[in-house]
Amino acid sequence: MLGAAAPAVGQVQDDSAAAPATDAKVYDPDLGKPVEETTPEATPSDEVIDPEDAATTEGEEPQLADTTVQQPGWGNAHDQKPEVRRKEADKACEGTPPPTSRMLGFPGSVGASEGKPLGRLILVVAVGALFVAGVAYLLRHRGKATPRGPLESVAAIIGILGVIAGLAVQLVPGVGVRERPPPAVSMEVSDITPRITQAEYAEKTHSKPRRGVDGREVGNVIWLEIHLEGYRDRPLSLQYASFDPGANHALLPGTAIRTPIPHHDVDVETQFVPIWVGYPLSEKFEAAFRLLDGPQVQALAETSAMKASKYRYSCKR
Repeated sequence: MLGAAAPAVGQVQDDSAAAPATDAKVYDPDLGKPVEETTPEATPSDEVIDPEDAATTEGEEPQLADTTVQQPGWGNAHDQKPEVRRKEADKACEGTPPPTSRMLGFPGSVGASEGKPLGRLILVVAVGALFVAGVAYLLRHRGKATPRGPLESVAAIIGILGVIAGLAVQLVPGVGVRERPPPAVSMEVSDITPRITQAEYAEKTHSKPRRGVDGREVGNVIWLEIHLEGYRDRPLSLQYASFDPGANHALLPGTAIRTPIPHHDVDVETQFVPIWVGYPLSEKFEAAFRLLDGPQVQALAETSAMKASKYRYSCKR
């Protein structure tokens, strides 16, 4: 058995793939559930789909027929029977599938609580009082010593108590008045990592392991950057699906998923969420995302057309 190659001179070994995940409360792939679709439900077939046999119509731009798009497993390989998935994986290994990649990062979250206006005001007053007390102290000790005046005593007391109160309001939870910022949200596709196996994705997201053929299924990992303000106590969910640009951007069956997006008890938060999307058998596909507050859409994001692959499973060489 061959060992791992050592880094060349002048190179640094990249250990990011083995780094432990943070304790951030972020997207959990195991909580995702399929969204009920309005398209006809396809019955799993006993035959492996051949993408080259796809039906087309005449015209300048060939378009897939509806019967083709609705074939079991056309949009989602997992919609096929287990034995059919194994046959497809074996057939892929008969050819020369492209190499797979690795995820070099974990889901992450950066949160921050806005400082409270009342606490900042108290600190400003306290600092001013301490400044007055300091000036009075210097004047009293210039030349001959004189008794401490009431201004110096009162200013020192106000300054010390003000600093304590201001820090308590700023740092201690539940103290003072908390003003929540108005709700604001943005979501965008930051990066796309192609040809990631389900097993690799499950390992990096600490989700349920995908074993056997299912763990060998390949797809793209789409990194979403979600910025939240004022959503401290509001449950959010992410809905996403794949579409076929070669079939009038029709929804690919079996690809619609909805999953909760947990977030910290903070005023402002930015999350980096990796979403794994499997390859359909169409030539290209797009992924679209909707951030939901209940049934209401808060933000939209989508990828450009991504190249699919007829090799939807990796091989053990």
